[in-house]
Amino acid sequence: MPERSLLPIQDPESLTRMLDLFIEEQLSGPLSKSEAWVRPLESKESFLNPSTAYFEKGGTPFMPFAMKLAFPPDHRVMFHGDLHGDIHSLNTWLRHLNQEGVLEGFRIASSQDHMVFLGDYTDRGSYGVEVMYVLMRLKVENPDQVWMARGNHEDIQLTMNYGFLREATAKYGPAFPIKRFSRLYDFLPVVIYVGSVDDFVQCNHGGVEPGYDPERLLRSNLSIAFDPLGTLEQKGFLNSHPQARALMSESGWSVAQANYADFKPLSPTVPKVIGFMWNDFSISREEPQLSVDPGRAFVYGHALTSLILDRGDPSGKKVRCVFRAHQHSSVSNPIMRRIIQSGGVFRHWQERAKPNARETPESITRLSLEKERERVLVDGAVYTFNVSPDSYYGAGNRYDFDAFGRLFLGARFEDWKLQVNQLKVQP
Repeated sequence: MPERSLLPIQDPESLTRMLDLFIEEQLSGPLSKSEAWVRPLESKESFLNPSTAYFEKGGTPFMPFAMKLAFPPDHRVMFHGDLHGDIHSLNTWLRHLNQEGVLEGFRIASSQDHMVFLGDYTDRGSYGVEVMYVLMRLKVENPDQVWMARGNHEDIQLTMNYGFLREATAKYGPAFPIKRFSRLYDFLPVVIYVGSVDDFVQCNHGGVEPGYDPERLLRSNLSIAFDPLGTLEQKGFLNSHPQARALMSESGWSVAQANYADFKPLSPTVPKVIGFMWNDFSISREEPQLSVDPGRAFVYGHALTSLILDRGDPSGKKVRCVFRAHQHSSVSNPIMRRIIQSGGVFRHWQERAKPNARETPESITRLSLEKERERVLVDGAVYTFNVSPDSYYGAGNRYDFDAFGRLFLGARFEDWKLQVNQLKVQP
């Protein structure tokens, strides 16, 4: 933990003021408009009451929701993966954007530019408080251009166990408003569908969630719309998509039969985890279509993911691919080696054979992975964005660059381009 004299925010009052401004923006912005919800939000008054929390007895119910952002075809959207308390990488990125002229201080200069953060803002780093301050300020100064998805670490249970609460109390003691801070998480969507015209990218922290169908949300004629997840109908998905069984091996089908359920989330992990926040993806095409990573969540393969994304919306709206983060390790492993070799954004299923157990970082350089700065998006693909390096992730995997993506939209999905940028992190 840094010395108190080095803290950029010396007392919690300025932090609390920014938190109040952030919550005020949420309570007066699109979230508060009944017409923006494609289905009525249960207990809306309780949901918009920041003095209560879902983890309190008698508090507001847990109400996770999805969000749609539809932009004109000439707009651009920047994406960033896990920050995990890495203020140095976040500041390096903001300095870079100021030098480019995209930002003027904290303000986005052009109405055509937007920022989307993919979750996991604190824990496992020493500057989670400062990261949250910067993100809140970006949102307050750009309420219609900055968006934050809810990751699995935006959960009071995880912040109690993985460092953020310990960090905040070490810096500010009991003056830190932990309950109000945790209430902020409830105003973040667990998935954001970003797109233009009829095409969308599913942007979230974890993976796909077969129990949720975004059709009604995408058909909304509003550019910003919301939909409560309600009951996640995972068994309903299997019943309405009998072809899913043919895509899976017997082991995959057994996993689905034993673990899929129709349930209403009571918290991010109870009675089961929400896939948007927790699920992962396989690396190669020959790996199983569905398996379980013990202690974590489901791992989805290429064919089953494509089926979940393409549900056949009669309105013509399509979810083309997934932008996400989450699947990181503090030690070198197949996914981390590929993310780093791909320049910080890895496209799953480029390889047919599953990773060799004896592979090394050097052998990965011989794979034909996408590593160009400018990339054409692939329909049905999943893109995993790297975690910021000033953390035990960067130390364990020996990389020192931060990465972000800039998506150039277009009138057709075929015209969309993803620009991957690397930045050497400055202290």
